Amino acid sequence: MSENFNPKELPHEFLLRKYKLSISDLGNNSQQLKKDIDRTLQLLLNKSKDGKVEVSANTQSKIETYDRYLCDGIFEYLDDEEIISESEANADKSKLDDVRDDMMDKLDDMNHSNTSNPNVARNTPSSNESTENKAKMGFWDWQ
Repeated sequence: MSENFNPKELPHEFLLRKYKLSISDLGNNSQQLKKDIDRTLQLLLNKSKDGKVEVSANTQSKIETYDRYLCDGIFEYLDDEEIISESEANADKSKLDDVRDDMMDKLDDMNHSNTSNPNVARNTPSSNESTENKAKMGFWDWQ
């Protein structure tokens, strides 16, 4: 791909930026998919702990599927508006599929490295610290 691709953006975001489209240009199904994928990503960010995002296989598959259908909706719009030809759309689809697969592999590898890395700090009390003497409830330390 000759264009610069930000590894933090999903392929549908790249397409929207490349062709200077907004979600409101697309059909109702694509707009709903965008809302759903944004909601799913926001949920993941809210559940992240100390900047570490843990993604289940189900959620990862959901993001990948939503992104794929959203890209199809964008290509359908571009084809209907005759902005690009069908052969250009197919070439871009295959490139974006490769990018999406790479991103999902990296995300999967990141999940496995976070769970299997023994050096990752866990929120377990040390043997020296007595949990019987201290209890946290809300903002206050009860002793």
